[in-house]
Amino acid sequence: MCGLVGVVSPDFSLDALQNMLDKIEHRGPDDHGVWEQGNVFLGHRRLSIHDLSAAGHQPMQSITGRFTIVFNGEIYNFEEIRQQLPKINWRGTSDTEVMLHAFETWGVEKSLKLFNGMFAFALWDKHEQCLTLARDRFGEKPLYYGVINEHFTFSSELTCIEAEFGEHLSINRDAIAKQASVSYIPAPLSVYCEINKLMPGSYIQYKSGSLGEVKYYWSLSEIVDRGRNNQFSNEVEAVDSLHGELKKAVKLRMAADVPLGAFLSGGVDSSLVVSLMQSQSDKPINTFSIGFDVPDYNEAEFAKAVANRLGTAHHEKYFSPADVLDLVPRLGAMFDEPFSDASQMPTFLVSAMAKEKVTVALSGDGGDELFSGYNRYTATPDIWRKVSNIPARKAIARTLQAMPVSVLNKLFFFLSKKAESYGRKGPIGSKIKTLSTWLEAKDIEDFYKQSITHWKSNDVLVEGANYPYLHDFLSTNDVKFDEFGEWMMYLDSVTYLAGDILTKVDRTAMNVSLEGRIPLLDPNVVGAAWRMPLSIKQKGKVGKWPLKQILYEYLPRDMMERPKMGFGVPIHEWLRAELKEWAQDLLSFERLKAQGLYNPSLVQEALINHLRYEENNAAKLWDILMVQAWLDADVKRSSRL
Repeated sequence: MCGLVGVVSPDFSLDALQNMLDKIEHRGPDDHGVWEQGNVFLGHRRLSIHDLSAAGHQPMQSITGRFTIVFNGEIYNFEEIRQQLPKINWRGTSDTEVMLHAFETWGVEKSLKLFNGMFAFALWDKHEQCLTLARDRFGEKPLYYGVINEHFTFSSELTCIEAEFGEHLSINRDAIAKQASVSYIPAPLSVYCEINKLMPGSYIQYKSGSLGEVKYYWSLSEIVDRGRNNQFSNEVEAVDSLHGELKKAVKLRMAADVPLGAFLSGGVDSSLVVSLMQSQSDKPINTFSIGFDVPDYNEAEFAKAVANRLGTAHHEKYFSPADVLDLVPRLGAMFDEPFSDASQMPTFLVSAMAKEKVTVALSGDGGDELFSGYNRYTATPDIWRKVSNIPARKAIARTLQAMPVSVLNKLFFFLSKKAESYGRKGPIGSKIKTLSTWLEAKDIEDFYKQSITHWKSNDVLVEGANYPYLHDFLSTNDVKFDEFGEWMMYLDSVTYLAGDILTKVDRTAMNVSLEGRIPLLDPNVVGAAWRMPLSIKQKGKVGKWPLKQILYEYLPRDMMERPKMGFGVPIHEWLRAELKEWAQDLLSFERLKAQGLYNPSLVQEALINHLRYEENNAAKLWDILMVQAWLDADVKRSSRL
C-alpha cells in the first residue's frame, strides 16, 4: 500500500513534487522516490508489502524503459500473471514489475481486465507520450486528478494537490450539498471544482496537453447481466461454488512479506473471513477487535468467543467514550475531504490497534451489499407495501411533520416493538417523524432514496448549490431488476460501498500506515454472488444465507444467530452531552452566517430540536460538523469558499 503524486507541466520542479509527496508520508513511510522526464513528474511513497528490497522501489521503469509507473495497492494474482508472460530477467519479486511487463506485452486495457486486486496507478508511456490513470473495480484505492492553471496533476489524497495548487482551488458547493445527503462526496466529484475522482473500474489518459474521456474496463452491470444468464441451478451448487471462491480469495490476500492479521467484530462477514484464514494457516492468525463501555455498542465479547473457538491469536482493547471523543479534533485532518460516517472513529481505533502488531489486515467489508445483509433490504419493501396504500398519505405526512416528537411518542407507543424488529431501537416519536418525510415518495425507488438521505432540501441548506433535488447522482438505469432487493444492493454497491465504506477503510487504515484487504470484493466472489437469485441470498427477513451456510462449517450455528449490531458509536447522545459545547460552537448562527456556506436558520433548528430530544438529528448534524472540522484543519480552506 502506498501513495502517489504527479504533475505534467513544462513549468514544474522536483522540489515542488517532493513538497506534494511529503503530505502523504503516512501512506508509505518505508521508502519514497521522485522521477522526471521532460515535463512529466512522478512521485511515490512506499509501504513495503511484497519484495521488501530495493527491487520494489518506485517510480519503477519497465525492462525496455518504455513505461514508468507509480502504483498504490496490490495485484493479488500477480504470480499467476507472471507465469503467463514471456520470460525475462526479473529484477525482483514485486507485483509492480509484473504489471509493467504486462503492459509491455498486452497493453493497458487487456492487462487491467486480468488484474485481480485493489489499485490506483499512473503509467507514463514514453513511446506514445501518454499518461494513463487507472483505478480498481470497486474503488478501494483513491485517485484524484485535474487540470489546474495549465498543470495536469493527480494524487492519492487531495492534501498533495492543496499543497502546490491551493490558491487555484474553489470549494464545490454542489459536492458539499451531496455530502449533506449521504455523508460522503460521490465520484466523480470532489470537494473542489477543479478536481475529480477517477471512477471505479475505469481509466483516463492525458496526451498532447489534452485529457481524454473516462473509459471503463469493468462494470458491475455487466457482472449482474452475466450472472442472471448463468444462475446456479440450486442452493447446494451456489454455496459450494461460493465457498471455493471465498477460500481462494482469502488465500490470495494472505500473501505478504510482512506480518498479517484480520479485523474481527464477531459478525458474519468478519467471522467468515477469519475462519477461512485460520483454516488455511499452519499457525494462529492475529485477530483484532475493540470494545466500548457503552450498552448496545459493544461486540467485543462476541469477537472473543469466535477467536477462542477458532484458535486465533486474539487481541482486544476496550475504549471509554472519552477515548473515542479524543479522536474528534483529528477527524478533519484524517480525511482529505469532508466525510461524515461516524463509524470512522471505531474503524480508526481498530486500525491503530492492529498496526501495533501487523502491517496488513483483512476485513469483511462488502458482504452486506453482495448478500443482502442490511436490515433495510428486507424492511424497505415491507414498509412500502404498508404505507403506499395509505389514503392521502402526503397530507398525513405533513400533519405528522408538524407534531412534536413528544406527542408522536405517546400516539405511536404501540409501534416501538415493531420498529425494533426492523433494527430501529429507541423512542418511536423521532422514527415516526423521519418516516413522515418518506411518505411523500412517488414510488418505492424514491422511498428508498429518501430513507438513506439525511438532509432532504439541500438546495436550501447549502447556499449557492445548483442541482436537481435528492440523489440525482444515484442512477441505475443501466440495469433492470426483477426483485427490488437486488436493485437496492446494486445501488449501494456502486455508490455507498465506494463512497463511504471503502473511503473510510482506506483513510483510517492508511493514516496509521496499515494495509487493509477485502476478500469479499474479489471479482470471482462478486461474480458468484450475482449468479444467485435473491431467494438464495435472503430467507424471509434474514439475509446472507449462503455466507452463513459456509460459516456454520467452521463455527456453531448458535454462536452466530444474533441480531446484526453494526459498527458505530452513540453520536446522538454525545452531541447532547460530551460534544454539546463543541457542536454549538461549530454550528453557531454567527459562524455559519459569516461563512456563507449553510443556511444558518435550518442548521440551528436541527441542532435545537436535537438537544431538546424533539428529533434525532445526529446524522444531519454530523454531516455539517465534519465539514466544519475539515475547514478548521487547514486555515486556507475557508478562503476557497
